[in-house]
Amino acid sequence: MAKLLQLLPTLALVTLALSGLEQVPSALAHKPIARGPRDHHRHIAAREKLAAGVGAQQRKRGLIRRSSDGTACRVRAAASASSSSVAAAPSSTYSAPASSAPAYSAPAASSSPDYANNYATPSSAAAAPAAPSAAPAAQSSAAASSSSSSGGSGSTGGWTNTGSKFGLGWPNGNYASSGSSDYIGNYIGSKSAWYYTWSPFNVGSGDSLGLEFVPMLWGPNQVGDWWGQQSSWPSTVKNALFFNEPNEASQSNVAASDAIQYWMNDMVPLRTSKGVSLGGAATTSAPDGLTWIQSFQSLCTQYGNSAADCAMDFVPIHWYDTTPSNFQSYIENFHQQTGLDIWVTEYACQNFNGGAQCSDSDTWYLHQQMAPWFDSQDYIKRYSPFGVMENLQGVNQDNALMNPDGSITSLGSWYIYSA
Repeated sequence: MAKLLQLLPTLALVTLALSGLEQVPSALAHKPIARGPRDHHRHIAAREKLAAGVGAQQRKRGLIRRSSDGTACRVRAAASASSSSVAAAPSSTYSAPASSAPAYSAPAASSSPDYANNYATPSSAAAAPAAPSAAPAAQSSAAASSSSSSGGSGSTGGWTNTGSKFGLGWPNGNYASSGSSDYIGNYIGSKSAWYYTWSPFNVGSGDSLGLEFVPMLWGPNQVGDWWGQQSSWPSTVKNALFFNEPNEASQSNVAASDAIQYWMNDMVPLRTSKGVSLGGAATTSAPDGLTWIQSFQSLCTQYGNSAADCAMDFVPIHWYDTTPSNFQSYIENFHQQTGLDIWVTEYACQNFNGGAQCSDSDTWYLHQQMAPWFDSQDYIKRYSPFGVMENLQGVNQDNALMNPDGSITSLGSWYIYSA
């Protein structure tokens, strides 16, 4: 008993130490993820807290998602006895990668990839595009055909400025009223026909003014909101966008092999049940951007999914650099290697490679060269410059379409009235 009494102070100290651990602030328990310079200008004002966690962890592979009718969608490479359009790859000949590492090789040399001039050459293993899973083949093909004739062709679900390719990348939420300088209605003019928010969250005032809303599944951590918001989407939704820069560590950061389950479970049901056209992931203009898309095209069918389900109706791309001719060459090459229609959903006159930054005149020149060129290319269905926000946060401010006070810039006015 005496020995036990002697131990009591020690036990008390141990108890205090353990209880103290439970009170450690989460900021200490989880060290913040370092972000690269390209990450500073990315934000989703309506759901900023989501972006901080996107890319920090992958959801468990094999996680079952629901289809639009509430049934479970088949995870990649899982056998399905009831669906003739989706056959599992034989386990003896192919096994899914066990890690989240990309199936492609990372670009060699610099850790700061050339985002424009060094575009990727075609891969000898590039798969031919294909087109919806958990539905019979005939139904999948019909849905794909329907979606291709709507969003894939560039047609709009809105009623404002129909036929225009120009749209707004709008991360400013739905807070401004019609009397505010940053009201979305001030940014429509005679050209704006659609908008996206880097998220599944729409802007009600933009919807009521006839803009087409294009939802985006930014990354794995948005899946809950993706499903939760669909009942709130306006009837203008005819197109949807997949992951944001999955080939970039500071963005959604998902290997092509791991992205397939999210495509099958969270994107394809929109096409099969609602006829929504599906855009692939928007990769950066680093060489591994094109490689990521080609790997996705190839691996999706190798994992036993139907070509119809694996098909992207179009592919969005991002580009940041300084030379219009390089920009045009990059887009042409991407189109030729993928065989897909193109949406350009981020671009700016911005040097991320350590060279001279664009002057104001350089910036105007790039935008005034590219907008009419986009309009003249049949395979380019939509374009949206990066810059409808008060602070570009790392991108050359000369590209801004919105002033710090929310009012429209001269470049913004040119885009919505004259481009």
